[in-house]
Amino acid sequence: MNKSFFITGTDTHIGKTEITCGLIQFFQERGYLACGMKPVAAGTEIIDEHTINSDVHKFLSINSVRKPVTNINPYSFEQPIAPHIASNLSNQKILFPKIQENFLLLQKECEYLFVEGAGGYKVPLGNDNSIEDLISYLSIPIILVVGIRLGCINHAMLTFESIKNHHHKLYGWIANCIDPNMKQVDENIKYLVENIDAPFMGKVPFQKEVNTFNLSNYLLWPGKL
Repeated sequence: MNKSFFITGTDTHIGKTEITCGLIQFFQERGYLACGMKPVAAGTEIIDEHTINSDVHKFLSINSVRKPVTNINPYSFEQPIAPHIASNLSNQKILFPKIQENFLLLQKECEYLFVEGAGGYKVPLGNDNSIEDLISYLSIPIILVVGIRLGCINHAMLTFESIKNHHHKLYGWIANCIDPNMKQVDENIKYLVENIDAPFMGKVPFQKEVNTFNLSNYLLWPGKL
């Protein structure tokens, strides 16, 4: 059994990586081999004497299966800028077959594989392709992370509408509370539960210090594991 999902979000910096780590932990706690990969990452830093994207480093630390960083992250760009701009500046075109090759390699070795996108659903990856095209290429269902803050209903509904228009399968969505000062949180989530035609997979409360090993406690999984 191999199940794979694409993690996208309503924006950048809304906790996709932390939620992905929470999903990996959720399945590891239940005895499954689970991994995360980030095909395209922009922005690197020095961690443990290695130049690496911090999101990718989190996956390397938590994944059930140990693989080289180039399998987890086929495309890494130094500057924290839009992937298509980073790609053009470095003259390194983002090729979907290369991403798929590493995706299939990881998929063979783990039971649950979570592929985290860059930014949101509509982010371009080149002059003629985007995250939504990559999802079509990999042909896997989507888990949408909704950053709960002022404006989240508009962002979530526009993303949901776009996913539906592209005939992609939305497996479910997760509410991630990223603004500690957000008012009427539950009322906002209630609206989204009633208007997004996909399972609600949990509400993750705001955490000043994010502990990814704790996030799995807030997640729900629709259907059988």
